[in-house]
Amino acid sequence: MLILMLASCNGESKYKNLREGEIYYNIKYIKNPSSLSADLLPKELVIAFRNDLFNTRLRTPIGNSGITTVINPKENIFDTYLNILSFKYYYEGNSKDMQPGFSSMKGMTVDDTGRKSVICGFNCRQARVEFPESETTRYIWYTNEIRAENPNRMTPYREIDGVLMDFFYIIGEAEMQFTADEVLVKQIPDKEFEKKKNYKEVSSKYLDALILKMISF
Repeated sequence: MLILMLASCNGESKYKNLREGEIYYNIKYIKNPSSLSADLLPKELVIAFRNDLFNTRLRTPIGNSGITTVINPKENIFDTYLNILSFKYYYEGNSKDMQPGFSSMKGMTVDDTGRKSVICGFNCRQARVEFPESETTRYIWYTNEIRAENPNRMTPYREIDGVLMDFFYIIGEAEMQFTADEVLVKQIPDKEFEKKKNYKEVSSKYLDALILKMISF
């Protein structure tokens, strides 16, 4: 297996037009309604991709808890998996679904600001994000120099045709900021884009409620 770190987040990347690899994001909690210490909440987001295939993993330090999304359009897989200690649930979505957990982000609008920057060696564009019932304006950054196909499918950012490098999620009362820390050239095994076994299927509404409880525990 070939693994090659593209760049620290201080230099220019030599690997533009990347179609397969992994992106590691640090997580900062802007709002944390949980009674747990931030040390026990998810610390890292990892997105593995190959063209239009994606495996997104948000893990907590507690047991094997976390959220995984697997997207494989050719096999009609648009699944969200939730591990809470020994309990394992999943929702079988479709290409038009927004994955469970993002109900607090419905109705948001995204507009390009024209500003540019460099994150992890990739040229990025800034976008403005606003919500209909909020006076707060937030900003995100994305790049077109990583050639993953439809990278924001099933997320609130689905209209952005670019890979997110600095962005936020609002899950219930929690708000998390994700910033790309490392981008790797890596051959991703096929199993990362396959349907997982031994999970109990539940509805989108049920899984959404469980995700909110896990984040706000």
